[in-house]
Amino acid sequence: MPDWVVHVAVAWILCRILRFRYPQFNPANTVLVMVGSIFPDAIKMSILGDLMGYDIWNYIYAFHLPLGSFILAGIASLFFREKKAAFLFLSLGIVTHYALDILLIQVGYGMYLFYPASWMGFTLNLVPSDDYYITIVALVMALVVYLVSGWVEKKHSV
Repeated sequence: MPDWVVHVAVAWILCRILRFRYPQFNPANTVLVMVGSIFPDAIKMSILGDLMGYDIWNYIYAFHLPLGSFILAGIASLFFREKKAAFLFLSLGIVTHYALDILLIQVGYGMYLFYPASWMGFTLNLVPSDDYYITIVALVMALVVYLVSGWVEKKHSV
């Protein structure tokens, strides 16, 4: 925990709940939030580098720091017509990612949330990284939100 399934599910749940109040959280923008929620894990590309015989970990580790993730979101938002909105929705996904990651029991000093201003690591040390019950809980919550939101929309359309 949290794996990509949890990150995407929590981002979807958040957007689906916010959609009741804010119409900006339409399906297209929800996808941006879900994509943003896995941006910090772009460092997983280092696995591909290892398979090809290259050690690129030190070069792409910055993506799992908030500053690097937001820079990546800024670059990705350049491909959209509404750049500011795309950046904000991608950023919301990034924030949900770090909110979940800060719950993990960290092996080292924690997450460097304020790098490069501070090297202080943050962690709440609540959830082991190999706890897959969190994935089940997130998927069950997503199913409940899906069923309830469908029921509410059906009720309002009548």
